[in-house]
Amino acid sequence: MSDSKNTRLSRRTFLKGSAGAIAAALAASSLPSLAKAANIVGTQYEIPHVAEKVTLRWIEWITPEISEEKMQTVLKGFAATDAGKNIEIERISMPFAQIHDTVVAQHLAKKTPDILNMNGPWQVEFGDMGILEPLDGYLAKESKDWVDALVKGPMQPWKGKTYLVPLTSIPFLLYFNEKKLADAGFTKPPTTWAEVEAMAPKLTDPAKNTYAFASGMAAKSPYNGPEIELFPLIYQGDDTVLKDGKPNLTSPAAVKALKWYIKLVNDLKVYAPGVTTNIEKDKLEAFGAEQTALMNSNVAHVTVLQQRNANLKFNLAPLPSDATFGTVLTGWNTSMAAGGKDKSASWEFVRFLAGPEGNALMTLAAKHLPGNNKADIGEMIKAEPRLQVPLDILKKGRTYMEGAAMPNQTECARIFTEQVVEALSGKKTPEDALKFANDEWVKIFATAGM
Repeated sequence: MSDSKNTRLSRRTFLKGSAGAIAAALAASSLPSLAKAANIVGTQYEIPHVAEKVTLRWIEWITPEISEEKMQTVLKGFAATDAGKNIEIERISMPFAQIHDTVVAQHLAKKTPDILNMNGPWQVEFGDMGILEPLDGYLAKESKDWVDALVKGPMQPWKGKTYLVPLTSIPFLLYFNEKKLADAGFTKPPTTWAEVEAMAPKLTDPAKNTYAFASGMAAKSPYNGPEIELFPLIYQGDDTVLKDGKPNLTSPAAVKALKWYIKLVNDLKVYAPGVTTNIEKDKLEAFGAEQTALMNSNVAHVTVLQQRNANLKFNLAPLPSDATFGTVLTGWNTSMAAGGKDKSASWEFVRFLAGPEGNALMTLAAKHLPGNNKADIGEMIKAEPRLQVPLDILKKGRTYMEGAAMPNQTECARIFTEQVVEALSGKKTPEDALKFANDEWVKIFATAGM
C-alpha cells in the first residue's frame, strides 16, 4: 500500500470536532478490537468478479482525519476478503480542502483516480463533468436486502443517475439541556410541534438571558441556516425541498414551515437575540454556555460540547415531528470514476466500504455513525449510549441530503437565506419570500439543464 500525504487537517468548520467526534465512544476501545467489533470474516464476502491482480487508486481525506493506523485496520479488513486478495489499493491521501480541486485537475489531465471520497454537493458538478460513474447498474445487481440497508440520504439522483453511496452518516437531531428542562418542570423534551409551542415559552426568560433556542440564519457564508432550521420542518410536513428534480419551495409544507418558524421567533419570542446575524457556531456556543435549553444540530457536536463544558448535562432526541418525522443528513460518501481502469474491481472495494462489515470498520475508525444500517457498532454504543438515538433515526429513515442534487448549491443557499431574513423582518410575506426563492432556483436549475 502507498500513501502520498497524511497531513492532519480538519475537514470543514462545522465538523471541526468530527475527526474526534464522539471520541468517548471509543475511549475504552483498542485498535486491534476494531476488526473484532465489526465481526469481519473474509469468507463471508461473495465470490469476487475480479480474476486478476489489479491496483486501484483511491483519493480520500479520511486518513488525515482518522490516522494511518486506523486506516490500515479498514484496508486489512478488505484484504481479508476474497475480492481483496486480487485488489491492491493505492491511496492519494490529502486534507478535505484539497480534494475537490485535485480531482478536477486530474480529470482534465485524464488521470482521475478509480475511486473517490465524495462530499455530497460535488455530485452535481462532477456528474456533469463526466468524472463519475453511475452506480445504478451495480446497485441493481445487489440483493434488495443489501441495498435497503444503505442510508439513502446521500443517494439523491442527479439527472436520473445515482453517483454516491454512503460511508458514514451524521444526522441532525435535538439536543436538550436536562437541568433546564427539569427546572421548568419537564421530564422529557418536546416530541411534536405542539409540544414545542407549549414548552418553549416556559424555557425562555429574557431577564435571565436564557431562551429555548438560538438560531443561525445570518445572510452570510456559509448560508446554511435554512438547511439546518427549515429543511427539517418541510420534511416533517411530509414534503421535500426538491420534487422530481425541481425546486419545491412553494409547497404547502414549505409555507407552513416558514410561518411556524416566524411564529416561534417573532410571536412566541423563544429564540435568543441574533437570529438573523448569528451563524451555526454561535448557536452551538449558546447551547454550550447554557444560554439555551434546546438545539437542532448534528450528532458530531456531542464531543465538541463535552470539550467546551464538562459540566453540561445534555441528552439527545429526534427532532419534534409534525405530520411525520424528517431531518437533514451529512456525512462521508464514495463514488467511482467513469474512466476507471477496472470498474468491476472498483465496485468490489466500494461494495466493501458500503457493506455491513467494511462499513462497521470505517464507522468505528471514523467515530461517526454508519452508512449501512446493518453495520455492527455495538461497542461504540456501549461506550456512548446517547448514540443509540441517532442510530435509531438512521434506521427510521426520512433523512435527507438534498444538496447532493442541487446545482450551484452555494448560490441557492444564499438566495433562500436572504428571503427567509426578508420574511422574518416583515419585508415580505412568507409566501412571497418563498416564491421569489423558488423562481430564482428555477433559473439556476434551468441553466444546469434541469
